Amino acid sequence: MRMSKATTFDVLASTYDEDFVESLIGQAQRRTSYKWLRSLLTVNSGLQVLEINCGTGTDAFWLAGLGHTVTATDASTEMIKQAQQKEAIAYFNVQPEFQTCAFDALHTTFHGRQFDCIVSNFAGLNCVSPEAMKILSQHLNELIRPGGYLAVVVFGKYCLWETLYYLLKLQPAAAFRRWSNKEILVSLSAGVQQPVYYYSAKTIARMLAPLQLIEKKPVGLCIPPSWLEGYMQQHRRFFQTLKQWEATIGGVSLFTGLADHSYLLFKKDMS
Repeated sequence: MRMSKATTFDVLASTYDEDFVESLIGQAQRRTSYKWLRSLLTVNSGLQVLEINCGTGTDAFWLAGLGHTVTATDASTEMIKQAQQKEAIAYFNVQPEFQTCAFDALHTTFHGRQFDCIVSNFAGLNCVSPEAMKILSQHLNELIRPGGYLAVVVFGKYCLWETLYYLLKLQPAAAFRRWSNKEILVSLSAGVQQPVYYYSAKTIARMLAPLQLIEKKPVGLCIPPSWLEGYMQQHRRFFQTLKQWEATIGGVSLFTGLADHSYLLFKKDMS
């Protein structure tokens, strides 16, 4: 059955850190995304940062720890509750501000405000339909100051791991599901499905215009998708090898679309 975005991700909140953030694969892919983000966020200090689809707040605390003022939002009330529980025991000098806010409410919630950088980590924008993306793009553009940035991590369109894995299992439909331009229903838990849309970097860039795509990097080229966590837990030496490969060849921009996720950095014109 279909549920609203907020309710869908509410059901994941209590175990999200254990299942994703703290997993071998989750930690490795997050370190890679931080490596690409760090080059932007450490050059500039004291930025006003808006994080959307913040989940349980892991990235928001990291951003705040770099010395930035962070406002972190998510459509899921339960995700925000988890983040606020962490906030109560955090020891950063600058702590994030958390609030429940869906994508379609950003323009009213933050009307009149502009941020130096907006961050969306790990596939939040993949839950937005092409039609809704057109509207969201306008609102994001309005929320970014001239010369500011939008940094997003979305699903890779042609994930090599997923394609090869399911081809070897003789499941071509699963192997090429990301290649489709149609809505794909992804099962999150028993009876709960989330509509997901897989966009290429080129398509995302077109949708987010007039923001300009200035950088793209793979996230999870050698590190596999999270659904292989069980296998990697049992083969840790192999996983360590994959991490080394990721560090060596995982930064080649040409391979961005072949990774599990893609890091895309956009900039707003100064005018």
